Amino acid sequence: MRKLFDRQLEKSTDAAGQVDLAALERLVTAAYEETELDRTRTDRSMELMIGELTAFQVGLEAEIDKRTAQLTRSRRKLRTQNTRFLTALENMSQGLAMFDARQRLVVCNHQYLEMYNLPRHLGRVGTHLVTILKARIAAGTSGGDDPTAYLRERLLVAAEGVSSSAVHQLANGRVMSVAHKAMTDGGWVTMHKDITELHSMQAELAHQAYHDALTGLPNRNFFYQRLGQAFETLGSGTGFAVLCLDLDGFKAINDSMGHASGDKLLRQVAARLSDCTAGAGVVGRMGGDEFAVLLPGGTRDSALVLARTILDAIRRPFDIDDHAVLVGVSIGIALAPEDGAGADALLKSGDLALYSIKRGRRGGYSFFEPDLAQTLSARSSMEHDLRRALANGEFELFYQPVLNLAAQKIVGFEALLRWRHPTEGLILPGDFVPLAEELGLIMPIGEWVIREAFTEAARWPASMRIAVNVSTVQFERGNLIDVLSNALAASGLAANRVEVEITETLFLEQSETNLDILHQLHALGLKVALDDFGTGFSALNYLLAFPFDKIKIDGSFVRALDNTAGAHIILGAVAGIGRRMGIVTTAEGIETAEQLRNVRALDYTEAQGFLIARPMSRDAARQLLDLASDPMREVPMAVRPKAATGTGGA
Repeated sequence: MRKLFDRQLEKSTDAAGQVDLAALERLVTAAYEETELDRTRTDRSMELMIGELTAFQVGLEAEIDKRTAQLTRSRRKLRTQNTRFLTALENMSQGLAMFDARQRLVVCNHQYLEMYNLPRHLGRVGTHLVTILKARIAAGTSGGDDPTAYLRERLLVAAEGVSSSAVHQLANGRVMSVAHKAMTDGGWVTMHKDITELHSMQAELAHQAYHDALTGLPNRNFFYQRLGQAFETLGSGTGFAVLCLDLDGFKAINDSMGHASGDKLLRQVAARLSDCTAGAGVVGRMGGDEFAVLLPGGTRDSALVLARTILDAIRRPFDIDDHAVLVGVSIGIALAPEDGAGADALLKSGDLALYSIKRGRRGGYSFFEPDLAQTLSARSSMEHDLRRALANGEFELFYQPVLNLAAQKIVGFEALLRWRHPTEGLILPGDFVPLAEELGLIMPIGEWVIREAFTEAARWPASMRIAVNVSTVQFERGNLIDVLSNALAASGLAANRVEVEITETLFLEQSETNLDILHQLHALGLKVALDDFGTGFSALNYLLAFPFDKIKIDGSFVRALDNTAGAHIILGAVAGIGRRMGIVTTAEGIETAEQLRNVRALDYTEAQGFLIARPMSRDAARQLLDLASDPMREVPMAVRPKAATGTGGA
C-alpha cells in the first residue's frame, strides 16, 4: 500500500517538485475505487467458491451417505447370503468339503465330519488333506482294505485336478458316493453321500432278481447265466456236469400238510443240497420242486458220487413241524461238452435223463444217452395216443391167478392193465402208466379198471378174490373211496372179495390223508395189500403204520433164492413176520418149480408168477375157473390156457 502511494505521489509531482494535490487526489481516489472493486470481485469469488465448496460438500456428504447405505445394504445382503450358505451347508444331507490348491481345507460341514467320524477341530480352515485322510484311516472310515493304497489314491486324485465320481466301500462297512469337482484355481470341492441303505437295497433287489425268495438258492435265470459262463470258460480236456433233480412225493406233502409245510420242506432240501456240494458246485432252484446242480470240472465219476450223496441226503427223514417226512429224488445227469454244446442243449439232455429215471421208477439217477431224444419223441407220440385211448376202448384187463400154497388151488386173480395200441400192439403198464400219472389220466383210467375188474369178478365163484392196483396219484388227486364204493354198488361184488394193492411209494409220500384213506378202505370191508414189499426204504416201518391184510414180496427176492446167499434168511423172516402178525404173505415172480418149493418150505401163504400162470385174458380166466375146481398137484397149472403177452405181476 505504501509503494502504491509513493507511485501516485511521484506521478502528481512536477519537474519543479511541486505536488499537484488535485491530481494526487484523483489518483488516490481512483486507486481506492480500484481497490474496492478488486475487493468486491474478491468477495464475489470467495462467495462463489464457498458456494461451490458448500455444494461439493453437500454432494460429497450425500454420496458418502449413498455409498454408506449401499455398503450397509451390501453387508446386510452378504450377511444374509452367508447365513443362508451356512444354513444350507449345515443342513444338507451330503457331506461337503472344499480345499485350495495347497490341499488345505477352505470349508466343510458337520455332515462331512460326522460321516467319517472326524473330530470337530479337523474342520478348521487350513487343515491339510493328509491330516484328514490319516484321521479317517485311524477312525476306520477309509476306503478299501489297504490304508497306504487308499492314501496314495486320494492324493493322486487331488493332484490330477480332474473331476470324477466314485463309490467307496469304507472299512467300517458303510458305502459312500463321492463326487470330486476340480476348480480353476487348483482347488476342488467334494460331495459325499452315504448310500449304504441304497446300496443294500440295490444288492437286495439284485439278489432277488437272481435268487429264489423261498430257499435263497440261485434261481433259474442265475443258474442259466452261470451255466453259460461255464461254457465260455470251457477249455480243452476239461468239462463239467449238470444234475437235474425232481423231488418224488412233494405234491402229496404240500397238499396234505399245507403249503407252509411244503415251503419248510423245500428250504430243508435246499440246505441239504448245498451241504452235498460243499461249495464245489452251484445249486439252483428251477421252480416248484425242481432243482439243478452245476458241478465245475465234473466227470462221470464225480457226478456219480455227487448223485449218490444227494440220494442218501434226501432219503433221510425231514423234520417238518415235529413230523418225520419222507421224500425221494430223481436225478438226471448230463456232461459237457459231450451231452450238449450250450446251456439249452445241456439242460435238455439233463431233463431227458431225469425223465428216463422218473418214467421207470421214482428215486435214483440216470445219465443222458443219445437215444433219449428218440424216447422223448416217442413219449410225445404216446401222450397224444394215450389221451384218446380210453375213449377209443383200447384198454384191456388181463388176470393173473394167485395160488394158495397150502390148499394148492387158485383163490383169486390180480387185474393187470394192458393197452392194445392200434399200431404198436399190446403195451405193458410200465411203459405208459407213469405218463398217465404225470398227465393226470390215471384217474379216469384207474376208475375204469376198478369198474371193469369188479364187474368181471362178480361173475366168478364167491370164493374168488380180485386184486386191483391203485396208483399213488389216485390217492392224492382222485376220489378213490367214492370210486370204489360206486363200483361195488354197481357190480354187486362183496367188499371182502376185493384187495386193493398199493406200493411203498404211498408211504414215501406219507401223509395223514393217505393213512386216513387206507383206514376208510378197511371200513368199507376191503382188504389192503402192500405190493413189491422190500424194494423201498424202511419197509418194516410201513407194517407199523397200517394193519395190512397182505404183503407181497417182490420177485427180485424170489429170484435171489437161486444164487444169492442170505436170500432164504430174508424171505423166511418176512414169512415169519407175516405169520406172527396175522398177515397173508404172497411170493411174486415164481418162475421155476424150485422157487415154488422154496417159498412153500418157507411157509408163504400164496404164490404168483409165470410158473403158475401168465396174465391171461378175461375169457381165458373164465375158462380156467371152470377147470380149477380140483386141487393142484406137484406142478401147478398142469392145464393152462394160452398165455397172454406180459410179465408176471406187471
